[in-house]
Amino acid sequence: MSSSSLDALVEAYRHGQLDRRSFIRSATATGVTLGVATSLATLHGNTAHASATTAVDAIAPAYDFIVVGSGSAGAALAHRLATTSDARVLVLEAGGPDDIPEIHDPRQWGAALGTAATKWFQTTPQPHTLDRIHNWPRGHVLGGTSALNAMVFARGHRSDFDHWAYEGNAGWDYASVLPHFKAFEDYEGGASELRGSGGPLHVSKPQPGKRHPGAEAFMAAAADMGFPETPSINGPVMEGPAWVDLTIKDQRRQSTAVAFLKPAMARPNLTVLTDAPVTSLTFDGSRCTGVNYLHGGDLRSVRAEQEVILAAGAIDSPRLLLLSGIGPADELGPLGITPVVDLAGVGRNMQDHVLGGGPNYVAPHALPVSEYNHSEVYMWWRSDARLIAPDVIVLYVSVPFATDAFELAGGEHGWCMLSGLARPSSRGSLRLASADFADPPIVDPNYLATEQDRRAFAYATELARELALHPAYADQRAREVLPGADVQVGTPAWDEFVKKSAHTYFHPTSTCRMGIDQMAVVDPSLRVYGIEGLRVADASVMPSITTSNTNAPSIMIGWKAAELIRERR
Repeated sequence: MSSSSLDALVEAYRHGQLDRRSFIRSATATGVTLGVATSLATLHGNTAHASATTAVDAIAPAYDFIVVGSGSAGAALAHRLATTSDARVLVLEAGGPDDIPEIHDPRQWGAALGTAATKWFQTTPQPHTLDRIHNWPRGHVLGGTSALNAMVFARGHRSDFDHWAYEGNAGWDYASVLPHFKAFEDYEGGASELRGSGGPLHVSKPQPGKRHPGAEAFMAAAADMGFPETPSINGPVMEGPAWVDLTIKDQRRQSTAVAFLKPAMARPNLTVLTDAPVTSLTFDGSRCTGVNYLHGGDLRSVRAEQEVILAAGAIDSPRLLLLSGIGPADELGPLGITPVVDLAGVGRNMQDHVLGGGPNYVAPHALPVSEYNHSEVYMWWRSDARLIAPDVIVLYVSVPFATDAFELAGGEHGWCMLSGLARPSSRGSLRLASADFADPPIVDPNYLATEQDRRAFAYATELARELALHPAYADQRAREVLPGADVQVGTPAWDEFVKKSAHTYFHPTSTCRMGIDQMAVVDPSLRVYGIEGLRVADASVMPSITTSNTNAPSIMIGWKAAELIRERR
């Protein structure tokens, strides 16, 4: 194939005249090797240097920084490091490129869970959810789970961060982290005391005229029940029914790959490699010197001249530490792993919000398709008025959640009212099943283990049903599929329904907890205790889970981590 023909194909791809698969087929059909075609097909712009591909070998033997994971935190961290310095940054992503249509359409986020972008884990049987095993989807793609989530942008309650600081993590209080949130935000409502404008991540809100009628009914029902509307979940008051902020721009998902990573890939100092799962860390004494990773069927190594930063999430970051000998020595030895540092807290303190599959309803007629993400309204609230912050969530979703039960009921159109536990007191754990990288870890979230959690979750589910049965939904509610109109609150059947409705909220955190006590894994600068040249920067470092969805605070952690690294340089 001539260089002019190849150039023409590249230009057609860059201008949207060919999708990635068509480009590769055309290039390979005319003599270009798959490796070259894949490399070219993933370029972000005319000056992009980075390669995000399954088949490129031309990476350097060493980089200044190696970032493991391109998700919510990893992409923000890599963007900040690469665009504010000349440091050579390598991002290793275990999953593939994000050229999957379902990822980018906000209304198809549920369908995206059924694509190659998702990696699934299973929990142990959970005693307080009828011994059910829960399936946990995590992002296995550029952008990580930010490519799969429901795109709700919620920073958290100010007490979340003030509590982090109270536990000894200086610089992580609300006043200190707010400037970071503002710096990376491009809020469509413009800059203010609490909001940012001009940052990489666009944040929008459902607009009048485009809002779903079911979401409008939610706001009307909540107001009639005496719940005051809050103008913004990221404003002075988080509590109350609200139109949510969304990481959506022009009807397209703003994953961290789209907002942070790809724009930074135009710089020559950032390299991104997909389909490159890291299997372990390498050490010289007590210093982390790099990583081992798989690529193209081969085990390879790359050195970090300055630091390795794990941003692989609350499952894979602790798993990599444990596989590399950093964790509870009494558990690693029996698995045949030589302990490097005895850190008892690795994999402990696991937290996840609980999402209730909630009351589901058949609608008497077809409902409009959401212009956004099917869940345009949330209400954070307190299960006990004596609490200083909300601990439960109720949200309307314009499609049924319990699809199997819905289909069995013969419903054609439907919707649901979900409930959530926002501040769980239960703590779980992650452990290795073996020393084999290919074996999934043992994940035990320990859902609803405390009476406090069970009481709050039950309250949230009752509140969800009250809202769903409000007259505001009279013209959208034909009959209740789950739990069923004959199931009354306070009965054994209701209690069983509450347990059966409990699911993951897709928000695992806190398995590499930041702190200053003996169970902490990283210090307030996110450096792993006992090891030089190694940090963790993702949701796993949260001392306690935020009241909000975890995407926005995870991005903040990655953004702030880059600042901490720059300060040290």
